[in-house]
Amino acid sequence: QPSKEAETSSSSAVPTLKMKWKTDTLLTTSESVIYDEPNEMIYVANINGIPDAKDGNGFISKVTTDGKIAELKWITGIDAPKGLGITGGKLYVADIDRVHEIDIASGKILNSYIAEGAKFLNDVATGPDGKVYISDSGTSEVLLLENGAITKWLTNQPNPNGLFVDGKNLMIALWDAKTLNSIDMASKEVTMKADSIENPDGIEAVGDGGYFVSSWNGMITYVSPDGKTSMVLDTRTDSVGAADIEYIPSKKLLLIPTFYKNGVVAYEVVK
Repeated sequence: QPSKEAETSSSSAVPTLKMKWKTDTLLTTSESVIYDEPNEMIYVANINGIPDAKDGNGFISKVTTDGKIAELKWITGIDAPKGLGITGGKLYVADIDRVHEIDIASGKILNSYIAEGAKFLNDVATGPDGKVYISDSGTSEVLLLENGAITKWLTNQPNPNGLFVDGKNLMIALWDAKTLNSIDMASKEVTMKADSIENPDGIEAVGDGGYFVSSWNGMITYVSPDGKTSMVLDTRTDSVGAADIEYIPSKKLLLIPTFYKNGVVAYEVVK
């Protein structure tokens, strides 16, 4: 089968990670990170406390692409921000049972959409059509924010965490099942891509048909186009976490928020 050979060619060779920089440890309980390409800025969600506490002390930071904290408390007055998504000049932030819509240019919170019945909103992924998908790890659902309203998009997904829109598919990491799955966004048919991924958190496409999946307790797994898994980073012995990651293809940089180590570490992806 030539197609299989093409999939496993050198283009999808297992990448290696080489550390480039790390931020100061001021990013308190750093859970998620995203790159805003037009503004060449990295945003970091800081829980700053307990992940499900409505304590009002969560914040979002701005970090430069060489790891300098440009603005520690760019957005404040939120509780426990986690997943981040960008579309249409807006930053969308999952925050327990709300999704904040932030105007990036002004740094103002425009709206805070309540997700009725939500328990633990976790990751955010945006599509090219402006749709915003949010995982709720507490209710085993994926929600959809569209035209100012949040609806249930998919149910019965055991403890969903990471989300990533990839073409016509929504990639989803299921914490309880330890799997990376692909959901056809038209039919909502779910197909398993890889299994045995412990504590799967963030998902990023590598650009070769493969994916990086972070494990919250401190690992990065590369999932090849044909679903083979290879651990490319393991920081568990140093108790460094790996929460909701980001990959910047133009810079070949993988950004890892370290959660309890209060920072972001960047690795160059070498293939």
